[in-house]
Amino acid sequence: MIKDAQYRERDPKYVAEEVAKIIRVIISKMSIESQNKARINLKNRVLRLNPQEMSGKQTPAGASIGTSIALVKNILNGRDGYFIKSVIDELVRLL
Repeated sequence: MIKDAQYRERDPKYVAEEVAKIIRVIISKMSIESQNKARINLKNRVLRLNPQEMSGKQTPAGASIGTSIALVKNILNGRDGYFIKSVIDELVRLL
């Protein structure tokens, strides 16, 4: 099981699918019309990312933690308090 997870994290298709799931959750708060515009905008911006530039950069551990916290807050902001608490409890269990 652990070996399978290690290989999956190195699989570009798997990583892209998981990132897409996160993006869908984040933009799900928007109206359908806004979601469609956001997807087009995101696709264009992602296409402009420079793989060579990104491969040469190292992210410090502290920045990764801060980005992760910001992501959690962005996903949960504006939701019901009980829902937020339930997600946090489950996330802590999974981490």
